[in-house]
Amino acid sequence: MRPPQASRRAPDMPRNFHPGPERRASVPPLQVSLDEHEGSDQEEGDQKGHETANGTVRKRDGQLTGKKRKQSETEISALEERALQKGVPRTPDEFDKLVRGSPDSSFVWINYMAFLVDLGEVEKARSVAERALRTINIREEQEKLNVWVAYINLENEYGSPREDAVKKIFQRALQYCDPKKVHLALLGMYERTEQHQLADELLGRMTKRFKTSCKIWLRRIQFSLKQGKHVEYIESVVNRALLSLPRRKRIRFMSQTAILEFKYGVPEQGRSRFELILRDYPKRTDLWSVYLDQEIRLGDTEVIRALFERATCLSLPRANMQSLFKKFHGYEKRQGNEEIIEHVMRKATECAKSLL
Repeated sequence: MRPPQASRRAPDMPRNFHPGPERRASVPPLQVSLDEHEGSDQEEGDQKGHETANGTVRKRDGQLTGKKRKQSETEISALEERALQKGVPRTPDEFDKLVRGSPDSSFVWINYMAFLVDLGEVEKARSVAERALRTINIREEQEKLNVWVAYINLENEYGSPREDAVKKIFQRALQYCDPKKVHLALLGMYERTEQHQLADELLGRMTKRFKTSCKIWLRRIQFSLKQGKHVEYIESVVNRALLSLPRRKRIRFMSQTAILEFKYGVPEQGRSRFELILRDYPKRTDLWSVYLDQEIRLGDTEVIRALFERATCLSLPRANMQSLFKKFHGYEKRQGNEEIIEHVMRKATECAKSLL
C-alpha cells in the first residue's frame, strides 16, 4: 500500500512541481514579480549608464542584457524538455541514468525528486536533493540554487516540525548561494503558501541585512500593500528606505513604489508620489511615460487626457516630445475620437515647428 504522503502534491512543487517534460516551472521562481516590469538584480551592482523609471538600465554595448540572458535560459529549458520527451523516466533506475547523463541539470534532479515524492518516498527525495548538491558543478551556481529552493519547498511540505526543517535547509543554502537570492526564494515560498507572519518577520530581517537593495525595499512595500497596511505604515517604510538607499536608486524606488500603489488599490497615493518625483525631475520623459501607463490602466479618460496635455506642453528635445506625442496619439486612436485625434496632431505639428 502506498504511504499516506503519496497523495500529497510534491513541494512547489505545490502546483508547479511535477515530474515529466511539461514545464520548467517545477523549479519555483526565485524572484516574485513586483509588477509587469519585474526588474532584475541589475540595480544592485556598480551600474554604468542611465537607469529608467521602470528599473531597466541602458547597458553599454557588449554587456549581456537581462532579455538575452532570459532567452538563453529559455533555450536551455527547451533542450532539457525535449530530452525528457524522448523517453519520460518511469523508474528510479531510468532517472539515475538521466542524471548521470545530465549531472549539472537542476531540471532533471528536481523532476527526480518530484517523481519520488509522488511515490510517497519523501526520504529518498531528500537523498536525491543531497546527491544533486554534491554532484552539480560548483560553477553552476544557478543550478545549485534551483535545487536548494526545491529542497526548501520539500521541507515546507513534509518537514517536521515544518518551520525548523525549512530553517535548517535555508541556513545551509546561505553558505553556498547568493544570500539575497536565497532570502527572496524563501520569501516567495512563504507568500505562495500564505505563511504571512513568517513572511513579515523575514522581510524585517531582509530590510536590515540588505538595506541598500532597492529590490528588497520594494518587496517590503509590495507585501505591505497586499496585506492592506495603512497609508501611514507604507509611508514609514518609504521613509526608512530613502534613508538607507544610495541616491542613485531613489528615483527608481519611488517610481516603482508609485506603480505598486496604483496596482494594489491606492492610486491616489501613487499619483501623489509621481507628482512629487516630477516636481523635482520635470524633464524625465520616462517618468511621465510610466505615470501615464498607470493612469491608462486605471481608465479615467479625463484624468488621462489632462496628464497627456501637461506632458506634451513640456519644453524637451525633439525625440522626447515625439515619443510623448506618439503615445498620446496612440491612446486617442484607441478611443476613436476623431476630433481629439486631430487636436493631438495639430499640437504635435505646432510643437515640431517650435523646435526647429
